Amino acid sequence: MSTGKRRFKSYRIKKDYQTKNLKNPFFHSHKNNKETRKIGIGFYIIGILVIILFVLYGLFLSSLFAIKTIKINGLGRLPESAISQRLWDQTDKKSIWPLKQKNLLLFKTKDAEADLMANFNFSKIKINKKPFNSLSVDIEERPYAFIWQEQGANYYSDSKGFIIRDSAVNPDDLKKFPVIENQTPNSLIENDYLKLDPSYLTFIFAVKSIAEKNPETLISKFIISQELNTVKVQFQNGLLAFFSIKDDAAKQIDKFLIVKKEKIKDNLGSINYVDLRYGDKVYIGNK
Repeated sequence: MSTGKRRFKSYRIKKDYQTKNLKNPFFHSHKNNKETRKIGIGFYIIGILVIILFVLYGLFLSSLFAIKTIKINGLGRLPESAISQRLWDQTDKKSIWPLKQKNLLLFKTKDAEADLMANFNFSKIKINKKPFNSLSVDIEERPYAFIWQEQGANYYSDSKGFIIRDSAVNPDDLKKFPVIENQTPNSLIENDYLKLDPSYLTFIFAVKSIAEKNPETLISKFIISQELNTVKVQFQNGLLAFFSIKDDAAKQIDKFLIVKKEKIKDNLGSINYVDLRYGDKVYIGNK
């Protein structure tokens, strides 16, 4: 019997992972993570859509921004109903199909301003939207400067020759405002504007300003004819004078007064016209 020490071989033991269940209960699989993420994104998108629909409903479909009042400022001649009715009519027009302009956010202010300018020829108009359901309309009417006569009709006009059609000419105003009569064969009104060189109106206003200071030169009306650069003035005393718009207005009126005093005197009934258009020369037409 051997008393020596036994020798043992050492072997490396390999673990068998194939038969083991190595799932960690604290970690989910990649498949479950993807499904959960998709569901979360889906709920997120639905939530965003619900919010968007809610906001759109509040902005465009609810009564929150429905136009309820229209305030008009600056009118002096026209009734407010004439303006407000056109604006209410526009609120019934389409804006973004099928939505109408009854909604304050969809109301087209530029279209409304253009419509009112085309129909009433205001000097200025501005429409502002006021929270949450009101329109504020600021208007400047064109002031009457004179009355234009042509083809048997009378029209108000401002100083720049814009025809004002907001009301018919009051017969009493024929004595309050300068009257300019068109004696050419054709109408001089085009798109509610006088086709007249601005120098004519400038000269007429200059003559009016000077003449109204003297009782002997009170004017009945001004006349535009086919004669170039000529304004005829019918005075209240019955005399008719031809003025040149190319010459100084005050100088021509002074000549008229001298001729009236020294040449015409009391013989007004025998005089057809006084022509002041040729410098220092004055021509008197007898009847």
